[in-house]
Amino acid sequence: MTHTPRTGPVTKEEIYAAAEALRERGTSVTQEAVRTECGNRGSQSTINKHLKAWRVEHEEITSRISREVTPEIELHSLDLIAKISEIFGLKADERCNQLEALNKAEIAKREKELDDACAEADQYHMSLGVAEERITQLSAALAASVAAGDQYLDEAKTLREKIVALEADREVNLLTIQQGQQQIERQKVQNDQALTSVGRLEGVASQLRDQLLEKGKQLTDATRIIGGYEESLMRANEEIACLSGLCCTKPLMSEVPLSPDG
Repeated sequence: MTHTPRTGPVTKEEIYAAAEALRERGTSVTQEAVRTECGNRGSQSTINKHLKAWRVEHEEITSRISREVTPEIELHSLDLIAKISEIFGLKADERCNQLEALNKAEIAKREKELDDACAEADQYHMSLGVAEERITQLSAALAASVAAGDQYLDEAKTLREKIVALEADREVNLLTIQQGQQQIERQKVQNDQALTSVGRLEGVASQLRDQLLEKGKQLTDATRIIGGYEESLMRANEEIACLSGLCCTKPLMSEVPLSPDG
C-alpha cells in the first residue's frame, strides 16, 4: 500500500483507514502499527482513543455478520452434506462441490454485505462528524444565549434597583403629602380662628361705629348749642353797641362774663 507523506495532526478517518488496511493484510492492529501506517504521526492518546472506537464498531459489525451468516450457512451445509451422503452416495463429492460453490456465492454475497456495512459505517462516521460540528455550533449558540441571559439578568437587577429607589421616593413623597395635608389642616384651623377673630372684631367695630354715631349726634347737638350761644352773644354785642352811647360810664357787656345759662 502506497502512502502519500502527510504533515500535521492525524485525523480519525486516517486512523480508521490505517486500521482497516492492517486488518485486510492480516496484520495485528496495534497502536504502533497504526502510527507507522499513518506516517509516524499522531500521539499515543489520540491513536488509542480512535482505535478503541474503531475496534468497538468493527466488533459490532463482525458480530452482526456472524450472527446473520455463519450459523445458518454452516448448519444448512452440514445438513445438505449429510443428506447427500446418505441419499446419493457416490454423487456426494459432486454435490459437496456444488454446495461449496453455493457457499462461496453466499460468502461472496455476505462479503458484499459486509462491504456495504463498512460503507454504511463510513457514512455514519461522516454523519457523526457533521453532528459533532453541529454540536459545536449549538454549544456556541448556547454560550451566546447564556451570555445574553446574564445581560438580561443584569438589566433586570438594574430595573429592580430603580424600582426600589422609586418606591423609596414614593414613600418620601407620601410623607411630604401627609405633612402638607397636616399643614393645610392647621392652616384651616388658623383660618377658622382668624374668621372667628374677624367676627369678633366686626362686632367690636359695629359697637364702635354705633358709639361714633352717638358721639357725632352729641357733637351735632353741642354744635347747635354753641351756635345758639354765638347768636346770643352777637345780639348781646349789638345791644352793648346800642347802649354804649347812652351809658358810657357803664362797663361794656362784653366785659361782663356770661354764665353758662346766658
